[in-house]
This record gives sequence, structure tokens and C-alpha cells, in this order.
Amino acid sequence: MKAPDAIVVLSGGIKQIAGRWVSTDFTDHDDRQGAPGASLRVAAATILSKRYPSARIIASGGAGYDVPEDAPKNRPLLCEILKAELVAADVPEERIELENASNTTYQQLQQLEILIRHRSFRSVAIISSRWHLPRIETMLNVKFSALRASVGLVSAEEILIEADPARWGPMIAKAYASAFMAERMANENRGISQIKNGTYQFR
Repeated sequence: MKAPDAIVVLSGGIKQIAGRWVSTDFTDHDDRQGAPGASLRVAAATILSKRYPSARIIASGGAGYDVPEDAPKNRPLLCEILKAELVAADVPEERIELENASNTTYQQLQQLEILIRHRSFRSVAIISSRWHLPRIETMLNVKFSALRASVGLVSAEEILIEADPARWGPMIAKAYASAFMAERMANENRGISQIKNGTYQFR
């Protein structure tokens, strides 16, 4: 990967622990809270922020999609949760920008398109989960072809395994061998097929 002008961290699922909102871990339990493994995206972004110290870090995500009716009214935005976790991991706060207008993957790409145009970024790295990247790539090909030259997709899992295989490798392998991930990846594949055949409900 060439040095990016910006590193975009896509938000995933969140959960509340002792009154604090955090990104989901890569477990069956957290799969039921929304997109699992969001904390891995933060960890990978932290590694890349050190590898590319001049890149801006974009934390992406608004209120979220399909928010439960009983969700607390003071629940922070997804991008705010990402920012707090990045700062806690020693990413300088002044490098982090919030994108708070998007609630779905499609909307995140729409906002990224606007950002690239306004900021004249030449190279942008999008960090997400390995299971999520094929659907992002399909959306880029179908809806955002103009972005392809400037956008690179980065698997959080690959970054982490490369950095510390003993720590991350077994946990990631266990998650991908699980029933919950088999079901989630089947859903992702259905979404990809729908994007290609024109029946996908873009939100």
C-alpha cells in the first residue's frame, strides 16, 4: 500500500460495558449486538496510524442503522465511540476527524466520495473487517467507480495478524470457523448478489 492521505475507519457494532460504549469484539455474543469485530478495526487503524504518521484518520459513522427504540437517548455517535477508542490507543486526537452523517455502508461511501472531492485526497485506505470488504468492493464497482483509483480496501484482520500472529491469528481463525460467521458471510454474499442483479436496497 502506498502512503495514504487518509485512513478511514468504518464503524461496526457497538455494546455497552459498565456504562461505557465500545466497539464489538469478534464473538458470537457480540455478533448479536451488530457487526462483530469492530474493535479489530480500531486496533488495525492504530497500527496504520503509526505506519503512516502524516495520514488523517477519519472515524466514520453517525447514529447507526436500525437503532433499537429503547436505545439510550444519550448514546454517542458511532464516530465518537471510534474516536474515543483511537485516542485511548494513543492516536493523537488532532489527527482524527469525525464523519457523522452516515448510518450504513452505502452512506459511508457516499460521504467518503464527498470528502475526497472536497479535500483532494489522492489516496485513501478504508479499514473494515475481512468479511465486510467484498460487499464494499462490489458497491464501489457498481455505484462509485470513480473512487476506485484513489481508494484501497484494508482488512483489519490481515493487519493484525501481520503485526502479531501469535496474539491475533488463533482468535481470528476461531471466529471465522464459527457458525455465527458462516451465517453472517452467507448474508453478505446474498447482499453482493443483490447489488449485482439490481435488487439491493441501498440505504
